[in-house]
Amino acid sequence: MTSVTGADMPKGPLPRVGGISAALASVAVLVAACSGSPDVVVAEGSDRYPNLSATDWVTYADHVVVATVVTEREIPLSAEEEAAGEGSMDRHVTLSIDEVSWTSADPRHPAPAAEIDFPAWGWAVQDGEKIPMAGDDTPRLEIGHTYVLALVWEPAIDDPTTPIPARWVTLGADSVLPYEGGIGVGELEGARRSQPVSVSANDPNFSLEDELAGESVSALVGVLDAAEPGTRENYGPTTE
Repeated sequence: MTSVTGADMPKGPLPRVGGISAALASVAVLVAACSGSPDVVVAEGSDRYPNLSATDWVTYADHVVVATVVTEREIPLSAEEEAAGEGSMDRHVTLSIDEVSWTSADPRHPAPAAEIDFPAWGWAVQDGEKIPMAGDDTPRLEIGHTYVLALVWEPAIDDPTTPIPARWVTLGADSVLPYEGGIGVGELEGARRSQPVSVSANDPNFSLEDELAGESVSALVGVLDAAEPGTRENYGPTTE
C-alpha cells in the first residue's frame, strides 16, 4: 500500500472517511496501489464538512445544484514523479449548471449561474501506466454524467506562499450524488450504475443519498426544506 497525503486538513473531528479529491473535497488522500492492472484505483480521505445527513447539508451548504460535467483537462505529474514513472495525476473538470435546486436561508455567496470548476480524481500512475482513480464510494466526475452537488463557498486565503482563490467546493464524499434517472443512479467510482447501491439503515455511514436512493431531486429538496440547520462549526479554511 502506498500513501499520498494532501494538505489542507479540516479543523475538528469529522464524521466519516471518504472524499473526491484533495482539492475538490479538501481531503488527505490514501491511495491503495493495487497489484496487477486494476480498472480503477480507489482512494480514501477525510471530508472537509459534515455531510451525511439532511441536517449536515442545510447547516453547511450554500446551494444544492444539478450539474453535468462538460470538459476535463489533466494536471501533469511533477518532474520528480515523471522521472520515477509513478505518482498521481489530478484532473480539472467543468460542470454546466442544469438547475439550482435548493438555497440556504443564509447563503455566503450567490449560486453559480452557468458553470463551476473543480479539481477531481484523475489517474494513479504506476510503472508509467495511467490507471483511473476514484474516491471510495464516490463519483469520479466524468464527462457527460450528471450529479447532485451540495456546494459551499470558501473565501480566498491570502497566503504569501500558497494563496488560494475564493472557490466553490463540495461538503465531502456524501454531497456529490450520481443523478441520472434517480439519486444514486449514474456514474460511481468510474462505472455507471443502473441501480443505486443498497446500504442498510444500520450502517454507520448510512447517508442522505442512501435514504433517498432512486428518488428525484424534488424529494431531496423536500427533505432539506423540512430539516432544521444546526450551528456551523469551524470546518474548512479561515482567513485568520
